Amino acid sequence: MKQKRHGFCRLLWLAVIFSTALALPAYTLDLFTEGERLFRENKPAEAAPLLYQASLAPGTNPKVFIYLGLCYKQTGKYADAISVFMKGTQAIGTDRKVLFFNAGGVYFVQNLYIEAAAMYSRTIEIDSAYAPAYLNRGNARVKLTQFAKAIDDYTVYLTLDPASPQQDSVRKLIALLSSEIRNREDALVRTEAERAATEAEKKAAAERYQKMLDDVNASLQAVDAASTLSAGSEDVITYNEEGQLE
Repeated sequence: MKQKRHGFCRLLWLAVIFSTALALPAYTLDLFTEGERLFRENKPAEAAPLLYQASLAPGTNPKVFIYLGLCYKQTGKYADAISVFMKGTQAIGTDRKVLFFNAGGVYFVQNLYIEAAAMYSRTIEIDSAYAPAYLNRGNARVKLTQFAKAIDDYTVYLTLDPASPQQDSVRKLIALLSSEIRNREDALVRTEAERAATEAEKKAAAERYQKMLDDVNASLQAVDAASTLSAGSEDVITYNEEGQLE
């Protein structure tokens, strides 16, 4: 009787474990779904813990890394956001393009423009027709004063998305940057011309000074010669036998 009861309990225990295992995907799905709902309701601080737990479970929705990273970004946890986005790029089934793109956004808000541009470049490597990456990389390059490269990015952006609601602003920005590039080039030419003129003036001044020194030396030599000749023409004072001056 005891053996039967023991066997029954063991079967019951295994059944509980099995049913719990079957329920895990649904539980994980609930975590993701609830976290996504809170995120869409603009409650990132509440959504983040749920999405984090969901991200640890195998087979979770790959979008969890996007939502979780954005939650961290919105709550100012930039290092965590970058970490999640980078982790997501290594997971199966994730949208690596979007993850790199959002990582660029996190770097940008921290004024880390070199890193931001690098992330947008990674996005473009994955999808060269993804217009937003060109726009954002152009913005980062403006901050880095890489105006010519920024113009290239903005031009590609307008080509890929000619109906963009930002097209007028982007075209105006291109015109401003182009004008600035021309102004800098003109200033460089003027500076080079001024430098060349200054160098020429310095050279002329040095030549005038050297000529003056040469003239002075020549005059000094003439004075020395005259002094030597006059000494030879002076009267010689002699003494008589009595020791008196003549």
